[in-house]
Amino acid sequence: MTEQNIKVKKKAMTISLVIGMLMFAGKTSAYLLTGSAAVLSDALESIVHIIATAFAFYSLLISLKPPSRKLPYGYGKVEFFSAGFEGALIIIAAFSIYYYAIMDLIKGPEIDSLDIGALIIAIASLTNLFLGLYLIRSGKKTNSLILIADGKHVLTDSVTSIGAFIALILVLITDIPYFDPIIAIILASQILYTGSHLIKESISGLMNQNDNKILSEIAEAFDKERSENENLIDIHNLRYWKSGEKFYVDFHLTLPFYLTVLNTHKYYQRLEDILKKIFKTDQVEVMIHVDPCKTIACKVCQKHDCVDRKSENVVCKIWDVDKITGKASYNL
Repeated sequence: MTEQNIKVKKKAMTISLVIGMLMFAGKTSAYLLTGSAAVLSDALESIVHIIATAFAFYSLLISLKPPSRKLPYGYGKVEFFSAGFEGALIIIAAFSIYYYAIMDLIKGPEIDSLDIGALIIAIASLTNLFLGLYLIRSGKKTNSLILIADGKHVLTDSVTSIGAFIALILVLITDIPYFDPIIAIILASQILYTGSHLIKESISGLMNQNDNKILSEIAEAFDKERSENENLIDIHNLRYWKSGEKFYVDFHLTLPFYLTVLNTHKYYQRLEDILKKIFKTDQVEVMIHVDPCKTIACKVCQKHDCVDRKSENVVCKIWDVDKITGKASYNL
């Protein structure tokens, strides 16, 4: 991880935490003035944001630690715990909003100081919109799920603020206070969806789930490379996983048995360069198990001038996702 990336991450999390505290103070004031369930939902979301951001900042500091003897792959996986924790807090906030909104529907909402409350919430909404976009951009730039998750949370907070603002304006215009708890329920549903998505993303990362889109890009790039180089006989058992900024990829590569170690290493470097372009980072560690070709591999080998060919090439299967992640094609 570069020093520049570390500075970007720390700066982004510090800004997020400070603004989160300011937003909470503003929204709490707006709720005390208005008594609005929609504004309360916005304030609760800000509490979650502060707690989640503080935890995310702590997780970020842990993830920056270098690998150790006990943890040779580093501390990067903590970002998935952070995203899951943030998602869980968002879901708790959503159910809290449901509760207060339903109570308002039953008892009848009482809302005051709509104009001042609407102004505070409008300012909070715009602030969170810019903050969320900044965090997501910084997260993509540094390949940090922690920042991306926090950015998505802040954007959710912004949407909640917009909803609260609309609720206050509708009540102000129509003098129908029930708009407030109804919109609060709608906002809670949107918040619940965001929290569930973060937890799903967290579980996928912890379980090393592979993205089929990335696998398709790898398969297409490798198949193109094979068409330009007859020595690439077969690639199979490919898989990858992510820890922090770093990606780990491993697969089996079948090459002509008579190639030297030097030539084999050239193919390793070429395939590694392809993977770095696909993952858009130099933080890619590739582990290749090189298999020397056997007679059975002749049927898939496209090297027609092979000095030891035992049979003709009869199979020319495209290297798609199923192919590169499955068994060796010559064993099928």
